Amino acid sequence: MIRLILIALTASLFACSTSKEYSNERPNILLIVADDAGYSDFSCYGGEIPTPNIDALAKEGVLLTDFHVAPNCAPTRAALLSGIDNHLAGLGTMAELITDNQKGQPGYEGYLNFDVVSLAEVLNLSGYRTYMAGKWHLGAKLEETQPYFRGFERTFSMLVGGASHWADNTPLIPGEPSPYSVNGKLIDKLPDDFYSSKNYVDSIISYINTDVADENPTIEDRKSNS
Repeated sequence: MIRLILIALTASLFACSTSKEYSNERPNILLIVADDAGYSDFSCYGGEIPTPNIDALAKEGVLLTDFHVAPNCAPTRAALLSGIDNHLAGLGTMAELITDNQKGQPGYEGYLNFDVVSLAEVLNLSGYRTYMAGKWHLGAKLEETQPYFRGFERTFSMLVGGASHWADNTPLIPGEPSPYSVNGKLIDKLPDDFYSSKNYVDSIISYINTDVADENPTIEDRKSNS
């Protein structure tokens, strides 16, 4: 049987299914990261926009009111996936924003460095199956910094900071199309009917279905495209 704990993370929301009695059984984990979301964007925190699905997660879990993030996305992701300060993890700032005086300095490698282990690497060693779909933004230039090489067994990842949600793959910053990879291999073209949220969810579902007969608990990491 697959047991699931849902963990939803935005800029300031964390919902964890802790309403039931604690068990010695290891849970499955679903981690969702949504970029550019404000503390009060969600109705469970008093926001004006109805967010019933997130509210349902929050109702079954714990609302944190002192969860700290970095000023932008990649440093926050680095801290989240390493469990330590983003500077120690190599993302003192986003790779795109590193200044001349920061280049080559410890803490400003521009990718999740190898002084830390990722959450996926730790859980993988503990017998979890680990999947990732969505925006990575923790290393794109070096193959070994892709999520597939940082503990995630199956991946469909947009490697940089942003892109169009559709198959046209218009980059967030003008220039080359944003790179996508599947299990550590760059792909040349997205499916014609690609839409980021749908394809990320479908990827995670397909990974789970493939391994559904296996009793190992699972960590999944799904991230938005901005």
